[in-house]
Amino acid sequence: MKPSAVSPFRSCLNRPRLKRANRALKLFAISGLSMGAAAASAQSSVTISGAIDGGIAYMKTERFSQLQTASGSIAASSLVFSGKEDLGGGYYASFLLRSLFVTSTGAISGSKLFGSEAKVGLEGPFGRVEAGRLFSPTHQTLVFKAPSQSNFAGAFNIAVGGYSPYWDNSVRYTSPVFGGVNFIAQHSTSILDGETPAPNDKNGVGTALAINFVKGPVDLSGVVEMVDTQRLPTVDYSVNRGTLMGTYDFGPVKAHAGYMSEKYAGRGQPLDFNLTILGASMPISPVIKLSAEYGRKKFQNSAGKVDFIGLGAFYSLSKRTVVYSEIADIRNKGVARQSVYRGIPAVAGEKVSGYTVGIRHSF
Repeated sequence: MKPSAVSPFRSCLNRPRLKRANRALKLFAISGLSMGAAAASAQSSVTISGAIDGGIAYMKTERFSQLQTASGSIAASSLVFSGKEDLGGGYYASFLLRSLFVTSTGAISGSKLFGSEAKVGLEGPFGRVEAGRLFSPTHQTLVFKAPSQSNFAGAFNIAVGGYSPYWDNSVRYTSPVFGGVNFIAQHSTSILDGETPAPNDKNGVGTALAINFVKGPVDLSGVVEMVDTQRLPTVDYSVNRGTLMGTYDFGPVKAHAGYMSEKYAGRGQPLDFNLTILGASMPISPVIKLSAEYGRKKFQNSAGKVDFIGLGAFYSLSKRTVVYSEIADIRNKGVARQSVYRGIPAVAGEKVSGYTVGIRHSF
């Protein structure tokens, strides 16, 4: 080939055409990456959410009175990390980490970083399986079907202490809904902190079964729990508890009713008791809700009882922000010494009351 001759191959690689080819390749690569990112975002998601609940409260017993800041009067302030991945074919993997904190101080509530829930799960046409630190079925039933669903004005609080709201080391199965009915089976190798139950293989072992029915205005849940508590030289007992809670929506008013029985067997056990809850929730406008509830806790093997009255008013400033005012009144009889939520400790047989105003913002 002569030096002055131009080959057909060289002629097709002149600079203008090469620049256009490079631009086309870059656009193709960018579009491919964008499509891949879009596909990835459609497959999975991670969310940061939570709520901050704070205000002031006035507490009074027969001996003392106190004005204080309040945190978590409706529900504890929380920071939540959650995620869900679409595995295809109707199957999903998910996780949730919920950390509780005190609004007044910013401190973590309790000793655990994720003291409310820490769980991972798989769901699909078969239902849902979760493992980790989970709500107990009894707690879910009492709280989510309560008129106020509030710590301060909720009658369910006079049962707390008898049962544990959270179960460590748990596995839970939730069935699909069939004709308005589904069930939950939950087991914990130890509801206590320890991952390995010791010194006894029944130390803190818990098993629960819940059945839910929802159809039209009716919403019913029944739960049976059996727990072996920590076994020590002076404490060695088990507890069986049964809970039935339901609501009926009349439209302008929703009626709430529940019953819980807790019985112990063994050495060093607490007192058996029965708890009755009656109440109503009234959405009097799209932004205003009122609640009223009454609870009675009656000890079976001792002279003692607790009568609780809770009233709440909730005004939604937006979908995420609510201001509220709540009243709680407790009458202890005999050995009973129940106090209001985060209130002054009561002595046996003492009357206790409290009032709180606050704001709760979800994000």
